[in-house]
Amino acid sequence: MQEDARLAPLGRLLDDPSPVVRQAVLERLREAGVAGIEWLEQRLEAGPDAEQAKLLLDSLRTPESAARAFIRYLGSDKAELERACLLLERAADPSLPDDAHSAEFDRLAGRTRELLVDPQDLRSRCKTLCRVVFGEEGYRGARESMSSPGSSLLSRVIASRRGIPISLCLLCLFTARRLGLPLEPVGLPGRFMLGVFKGNETFYLDCFEGGTFRTRSEVQLMLLDNHLPADEAFLGPVSARQTLARCCRNLVSQCEAAGDDSLSRMYQGFAQTLERDA
Repeated sequence: MQEDARLAPLGRLLDDPSPVVRQAVLERLREAGVAGIEWLEQRLEAGPDAEQAKLLLDSLRTPESAARAFIRYLGSDKAELERACLLLERAADPSLPDDAHSAEFDRLAGRTRELLVDPQDLRSRCKTLCRVVFGEEGYRGARESMSSPGSSLLSRVIASRRGIPISLCLLCLFTARRLGLPLEPVGLPGRFMLGVFKGNETFYLDCFEGGTFRTRSEVQLMLLDNHLPADEAFLGPVSARQTLARCCRNLVSQCEAAGDDSLSRMYQGFAQTLERDA
């Protein structure tokens, strides 16, 4: 609160076009450190000076402040999975823009919408989504780079068209939400998937296998064949926090394999926070 009071007068200067004033504001915020960044992030959420705040943030954001922003966002009542995934990746790359993920989800949803024909049942609509993502766009499982952090981070998955099961599922999930498709994350041991649990219709999308449709029995058999538990408890949807914790656990092992102990410890801390709060 003390820092907010000290920085409050800067709010009247954010839209000042003078280069001298803007530089002075920037230096004042830099001196305030993390408090200055948090103050700017609050301005992004409301008010006519959000665009000016964003420009200043691009110059000030640091890995430390980005990590704090992710933790703080998790405590918000309005926290949602797509935004959290962006903030999670920004902790490793503070320069990541706000549309680093959403622009691709919007594009994929737009293309899918062009191919949808009414009336069309839910299964057919999901098939059209998979046709776009895994057919036209060529997204695939990163079989040769499963241990690379880049196969978990969505901006890099978008650039390479390669990802691990959970990152490919998230890409499909956020695209599906733009289309009103009721897909949900399913945290199966060893293979994250998406599921549809609507009425009497239950099926799964195996995004690592190009969006292959699987029945409940097929999923259970696949788990058993891989000596994994096929309990009913694993076959239902998981929460956003459970999904994020799984992302962080993957990144812990991937960063360790890449020799980046600092990032590994950061993701370990995130995972512990998510699992403790859950």
